[in-house]
Amino acid sequence: MLGRNHVNRWKNEVKDMKSMKKLSIVAFVLFVAVASTTWAQVVDLADVLIKAHDEGQPIPVLSLQHPAMDVEMAYGVQKAYVEKRLSKEKIAGFKAGLTSEGGQNMFGVDAPLAGVLFESGKLMGDVTVDKGMFTQLMLETEIGFVIGKAIPQSLKNMAELQQHIKAVMPVIELPDLGFADMKQLKGVDIIAANVAAKQFILGQEKAVEGIELNAVMVSLSLDDQGVNIGKGTDALGDQWQAALWLVNTMIEQGWKLEPGHIVITGALGKMLPGKPGKYVADYGSFGKIAFEIK
Repeated sequence: MLGRNHVNRWKNEVKDMKSMKKLSIVAFVLFVAVASTTWAQVVDLADVLIKAHDEGQPIPVLSLQHPAMDVEMAYGVQKAYVEKRLSKEKIAGFKAGLTSEGGQNMFGVDAPLAGVLFESGKLMGDVTVDKGMFTQLMLETEIGFVIGKAIPQSLKNMAELQQHIKAVMPVIELPDLGFADMKQLKGVDIIAANVAAKQFILGQEKAVEGIELNAVMVSLSLDDQGVNIGKGTDALGDQWQAALWLVNTMIEQGWKLEPGHIVITGALGKMLPGKPGKYVADYGSFGKIAFEIK
């Protein structure tokens, strides 16, 4: 038979187990409530961005409404926003932003930013850009990677990434930095608003073999006057490393990269305001893109 002390100890243990179970249930209920509230906020903020997009209004600075918004929540807002747009749009690829340390420091983040490119923004051939379609048109000379084989999960290294790339090319990105308040803009606001993705111009595809992307140099001229110079290493110090970071970041956000998707890795040189005139981005043997802004 159990002694009285053993019986009392057993009763106390059962009591403690019941208390722990109650606490676990309470903690779970609180977790679900908090998660539900956060998701509701994410959806509400995505709706704010959709409304501004559909009405052609400046992009709201969401951190003014939600100062506690962090990077994780901002990517949640971005995903909800993009998914809402996918009812009428298709994904063309993915983009990196703020790939320089200076740009990251300016907007209070410690890593590059990533966003989604839409098919409606893809431009090719003899391009004339309508400045009136932008609130604040900007220009970036970049390098693009064409996905040849689907990437459904994170990749281990650059060698593995190279097996999924069928071509590379010069790219001009045309983001729209038309935020309602540039002075109070933060990195999380840029993330949430899909890293200001708008339009992009694709150059001629090149086979990957034999091209040293980090050695690529580009000069951009406006009406025959030089306005920017950049090199391949401007994007995170290494083009393939930048592409690997971008691919894995978007996989983590729940996207799958499909054959034909374009991955662009960030600005070579400066991001410039898009002024009217005739532009030529000369990448030397890598290619050339000519376009006009009106």
